Amino acid sequence: MAERPGWHGIPPSADRYVPPLQLDAPPGGITEPVRSPALWVDLDYPDGSRRTRKGFAMAWTDTAVRAQWIEYSRAREAWVDAARCRRRDLTTQAA
Repeated sequence: MAERPGWHGIPPSADRYVPPLQLDAPPGGITEPVRSPALWVDLDYPDGSRRTRKGFAMAWTDTAVRAQWIEYSRAREAWVDAARCRRRDLTTQAA
């Protein structure tokens, strides 16, 4: 991994990442928004665990969402059942 200006310390280990279980990408009927809505997504993993991640809906169909989240300092994506996602409020706090 090439060093980036301003990077301090040891880069996060990519070998700890285990991808969640996910759906196959839908063949069609996909909506890709100009602005991706914020969401909470419940992800299931091969070891039987479930984790809720803070992310964004990058695309969707009537039944599936392509969610994106950050894990180990990298953007991750997975197609998940739409019922596993819920909107997340991004209210701005006044200074």
